Amino acid sequence: MTKLTFDVAIIGGGLTGLTAAVFLARAGKSVVLFEKEEQLGGLAQTTEMNGALFNLGPHAMYEGGAALRILKEIGCVPEGGYALKGSMIGILSGSLLDVSADLTYEESQEWIKVMAHLNKIDTESIHHVSLQEWLDTNIRLRRVRLLFQAMCRQWSYCSNMKGLSAGFVIKQGQLASQGVFYIENGWQTVVNSLKHEAVKAGARICTDLQVKQIIVKGAGVDSLIVADETEIVTKSIVSAIGPQELCNLLADAEDMSLGKWKNASYPLYGACLDVALKQLPYPEHVFALGLDQPVYYSKHSGPVKLSDNNTQVLHLMRYNDDKSMRNTQRDKEELLQLLDLLQPGWNKEVTALRYTANAIIAHDARTISHNGAGPALTKVPEIAGLYVAGDWVGDEGRLADACMASAKAAAENVLRHV
Repeated sequence: MTKLTFDVAIIGGGLTGLTAAVFLARAGKSVVLFEKEEQLGGLAQTTEMNGALFNLGPHAMYEGGAALRILKEIGCVPEGGYALKGSMIGILSGSLLDVSADLTYEESQEWIKVMAHLNKIDTESIHHVSLQEWLDTNIRLRRVRLLFQAMCRQWSYCSNMKGLSAGFVIKQGQLASQGVFYIENGWQTVVNSLKHEAVKAGARICTDLQVKQIIVKGAGVDSLIVADETEIVTKSIVSAIGPQELCNLLADAEDMSLGKWKNASYPLYGACLDVALKQLPYPEHVFALGLDQPVYYSKHSGPVKLSDNNTQVLHLMRYNDDKSMRNTQRDKEELLQLLDLLQPGWNKEVTALRYTANAIIAHDARTISHNGAGPALTKVPEIAGLYVAGDWVGDEGRLADACMASAKAAAENVLRHV
């Protein structure tokens, strides 16, 4: 067996692992990163299809969120643009509801009041309150409540209103109100920039190479074994993968904090339909949310370029909560019906279409069971030298924000102990 020695080994080559690699390599540590897939990026990958650039479903960063803040710190802020502020469309009982025109006067006044008050809400005081309880207490009219619930589903990627932390979700809404940022030419540009910075700082990046086992001796990390039977000797490992995947690499993980963290997590899944059209039959239909069904529609082209042939890229999604084994054909038909409703005649304009069933969206929803946060620690208490980061760790943000904030925190924790 070949043996190699590094100060730090990182498992996972998505935004989390690459961010940690940049900070650790710039601090002068010898770093190796392993990604099991051929392509880096994880959930932030971008795929080209017939000239269109498809992210894995709808992706955006929030102005004021951790991801953009950390990318500025690293020095690789992507080019991009902000989501259009057109009229929101709700979908209720299979029909379109234009929020700016179709609400009653009373509904319109309550909706304006709710959204105007959004940034004044003290979210810290309601982390333990379910979103359903908050909605029932603060919004009187049914359609207004459904509208706000749909916005919360978009901010959280979760449809479990009774389980979601109101404080966490509304904090996401406050960030979204500062600006929703789309990335020019897709999220792979961010992945590539982070890889460039990590390699420039001296990190070694290994793709298509899966970690098989983490070896612990005494009370600390000793090494890890990868699929080509290489042994990486190290005293520090940053796990940038999900809690279940990490537990699979460790003996007795179920009896540790890791097992408790995994069992407390609430993974989220979704069905995604990505579509490129030569032109939009109804260009005024830019953004829509289901009010009585957990669905989303948005046009991401326009603020940014997502094709090399001027096609328009649309993303549709069904939020499936923690249900990873839904009827995939039924979900696809539901999203196609949504597209028929918003862009009738779209099939005459289509140049590329991709459907992704049962995709994992996040490894944890922020529920009231742990006050809207993941594990507060990036260091595994029972194993010296083992650190965790990802969308399920910490209490800052959602998806990319959570990934990059926890990656930086984990890297700082490593540097304090190496």
